Amino acid sequence: MSFSQFGEDDIVRRIFDGHELVDRMPTVLDIGAWGVKDFSNSRLFIEAGWQAVLVEFSPCPVDALVREYGYNDRVQVIQAAITADEQHVQRFEITQDALSSNRPEVISQWRDMASDGTVGSNRGGYYGRLWVPTISVAKLIDQFFGDRIPDFASIDTEGSSVEVALALMATNWRPRVVCVEYDQQLPYLLERAQEWGYKAVHTNSTNVILER
Repeated sequence: MSFSQFGEDDIVRRIFDGHELVDRMPTVLDIGAWGVKDFSNSRLFIEAGWQAVLVEFSPCPVDALVREYGYNDRVQVIQAAITADEQHVQRFEITQDALSSNRPEVISQWRDMASDGTVGSNRGGYYGRLWVPTISVAKLIDQFFGDRIPDFASIDTEGSSVEVALALMATNWRPRVVCVEYDQQLPYLLERAQEWGYKAVHTNSTNVILER
């Protein structure tokens, strides 16, 4: 069963099939985890017994994640926004959909356009602004991973996914597989990812799966 928006988790599962990690428990890092099951790129692996680090800052999904995983020793839930480099507390527009962002171009796009292309429908259910603490990729990895390397990372941060993914690839904790919402920057992402040995194994209208 797939939980991802376009079946990305099933594609990643097949990549890992036949390459079991017998010396340690595999780990998934989900930055922009959103729902427990809806549009989740990590749920399939958690159900398979993987360890997981789930990062989300929007209050409603965080509440659901804590209710589901709060006492699961294999799963760590972090309420924060992840940035490529050091940042201060930042203001985000919070929604009832998986669209919270602090990027003006993203906010404008979702606020002003409905799924059918009509303007002015307030898509996503924007209901307010929230100041959110941020953690850089380097600090996240240092505190929550230590000597272990994430086997699979999913990055969907509504406007900053590419820069966060590249920051992760630039560390010594490069996952074997990364799924990234490429935000209309696919050629740039693919060119940069090659520097760290990644190539695209699947692409759809929203996400790309990279393997090294």
